[in-house]
Amino acid sequence: MRTFYDAGIVGGGVIGLMSAYFLSKAGIKVAVFEKGKIGCGASSAAAGMLGAHTETERADAFFRFAEESASLYPGLSAGLLEETGIDIQLVYNGMLKLAMTAEEAASLRDRAGKEPDVEWLSRDSVLKKESNLTEDLQGGLFIAKDGQVSPSALCRALARAVQINGGTILEGAAAGRIQRAEPSHYEVSAAGETHYCEALVITGGTWSGQLFGEVGISAPVHPVKGECLSIMPDGFRLASTVFHESCYLVPKSDGSIIIGATMEEGNWRAEPTIQGMSSLMEKAVSIMPCIKKGVFQKAWAGLRPAASDAKPYIFKHEGMKNLYAATGHYRNGILLAPKTGEMVRDLFLNRPVKEEYEREFGLNRRTEVKS
Repeated sequence: MRTFYDAGIVGGGVIGLMSAYFLSKAGIKVAVFEKGKIGCGASSAAAGMLGAHTETERADAFFRFAEESASLYPGLSAGLLEETGIDIQLVYNGMLKLAMTAEEAASLRDRAGKEPDVEWLSRDSVLKKESNLTEDLQGGLFIAKDGQVSPSALCRALARAVQINGGTILEGAAAGRIQRAEPSHYEVSAAGETHYCEALVITGGTWSGQLFGEVGISAPVHPVKGECLSIMPDGFRLASTVFHESCYLVPKSDGSIIIGATMEEGNWRAEPTIQGMSSLMEKAVSIMPCIKKGVFQKAWAGLRPAASDAKPYIFKHEGMKNLYAATGHYRNGILLAPKTGEMVRDLFLNRPVKEEYEREFGLNRRTEVKS
């Protein structure tokens, strides 16, 4: 017996699940094909931060997309809780972006003067807010509205909501062969069966480049390995997320602190290393000296999917019928997921999408290698 779906979504991380969620809420019959467990890739390695200000220094299209995406979380959180009973643990604990040098302080003060929702704090004001931070700092930006979610809870809630809305979640279903059966549908071989999908949405994270190759598209996506660890404080606490350069300290609801993340281009091995842990600990202690008293809990690693310009691909293919993609979200998958899912839905239903987003995240954009 043949099973037909309106849309087959290849990849069950947060981007695939969010795309399936928005499509299923719009009445589209979806199937999510995930080779492992839902959310088991880069999504499971994320700290869950919702901080647009940490990812760019410019108020460009990417920043506006990130802010719009973050603003969707309160409604999304309430809706998922009502629909599934799962709390995605959305909290707004604020973020401190630290300045350790006079040059960094001047840059952040300038941003505070130009951007809404951010406040420059002097060294003393930062230490009044977080007394355990190093005294060797110049000050910092405080972004009160920045928050976080639990990535694992988010993925569970999205998957459950997709099922409630008539969608299908197929775990252990790696998409082997994908081909277009003109003129009507795509055929996806997964879990020992052939599945028939009128449309295809590629959301395969780091493996999206290979999936693109299956349908004849050249759009390289490469892994950027990120390692993290968590500790349980002993006699101290952290209230706000703290960020400096590429290191973040994220306090979680159980009192633990996630420390991340390393960045290693082109490494396909998703295991933590002694070198990675050592570098994270050294940086974390330089930010918050007493963290060395914390009790080590665990370490992990994930493979962030990145295009050469570190911006995601979100598009409807112009030359191949009913082919869509949402991938390459680098280290911003959790932050960008709601707006990405909304954009996939709108592209699918031929609803208006902002031209700057189609241009910025399109397949044929001019890409520059981000250093």
